[in-house]
Amino acid sequence: MNSVLNKIFVILLGAIIYNCSSSTKNAPGKSIIAEDSKLNYAKGFKISNYGNYRKISVINPWQKSNGVNLEYYLVDNNVDIPSGLEGKQIVRTPVKRVICLSTSHVGFLSALNEISTLKGLSGTAFVSDSQAQKAVAAKEIVDIGYDQGINYELILKLKPDLIMAYGVGGDVTGFINKLQDLGLNVILNGEYLEETPLAKTEWIKFAGEFFNKAKEANEYFLNVEQNYISISQKVKAVKNRPVVLTGLPYKDAWWMAGGHSNLASLIRDAGAEFLWKDNLSREAFVVSLEEVVVRSSKADVWINCGTVNSVSELISTDTRFGSFPQVQKRAIFNNNLKVGPGGGNDYWEKGVVRPDLILSDLVKIFHPECDSTSGFNFYKKLPD
Repeated sequence: MNSVLNKIFVILLGAIIYNCSSSTKNAPGKSIIAEDSKLNYAKGFKISNYGNYRKISVINPWQKSNGVNLEYYLVDNNVDIPSGLEGKQIVRTPVKRVICLSTSHVGFLSALNEISTLKGLSGTAFVSDSQAQKAVAAKEIVDIGYDQGINYELILKLKPDLIMAYGVGGDVTGFINKLQDLGLNVILNGEYLEETPLAKTEWIKFAGEFFNKAKEANEYFLNVEQNYISISQKVKAVKNRPVVLTGLPYKDAWWMAGGHSNLASLIRDAGAEFLWKDNLSREAFVVSLEEVVVRSSKADVWINCGTVNSVSELISTDTRFGSFPQVQKRAIFNNNLKVGPGGGNDYWEKGVVRPDLILSDLVKIFHPECDSTSGFNFYKKLPD
């Protein structure tokens, strides 16, 4: 008899331990037991898998933000919402109807083969993706406006499962709150704040979670990463590292890429030296035109010079440019090889998810002897 009671006691005790263990495993906020997705470069987000839902944390998603942590809870459509998630921002996945507030986000959707889910976009005239252009022409993707001209009524009519936004400053929270008050799911994509090209591209893993395409996103990223590293290895041992000037003034203000920016990282990985490498910022900063004129004498190559398409057009913006050594040597390359009819530049769209192709272009420019492949992907040498 005692033997039977002991067995029953052991069974009951085991059941209690199992139930307690299971409830702990699925309890929201218990990151200690969550299985975190591996991120090799990106610092702006984190993915935690709790089994029956995932939590995505976005960290400091706008310029100069500090201590900001946004959390999104992703629950599959065929799964009941777990208890304990009351008051959390829940996104049912996979999402089927999406609105993007930046054309750079289109690059992520295209890489995931999810352009068909895109129903609304800020600035449809600037989209570069051919499939998206056809959808815009067929009115399957509509322009929902930009900034103060956002069409909230149209957004509601589109019934999006998800709105992918971005923030330049903290004022974006007011806009997000307004959309959330309308019952809409808004997430912030902070890829543009990452310091390195592969870190930006790794945000495809962030986007993939909303489409239940974690596997596809990981495979895509791995392929790009391998290509990027392979290309960078070609110039690892070069001794001659040309100095590079970037940008073009706008209304007498020259916004220069930060010394810790994505562009500075690309230039370094391509075997060259950024003219403002001593700057410690990852964000763009204003430099006087006079300072650029002085420093330009040290630069060998000029890249990413706005929207200009010829050397004469470049000089027409400021006659002093004619004396720049890069202009005299005609060592000027612009990243506007592929521009759509509305002025949208593929560099800012596809380039976000294919930094390996950008790097290949830069190696051709700085060290053509190290890259035997033909043609550019995003760049062109400016004609006279």
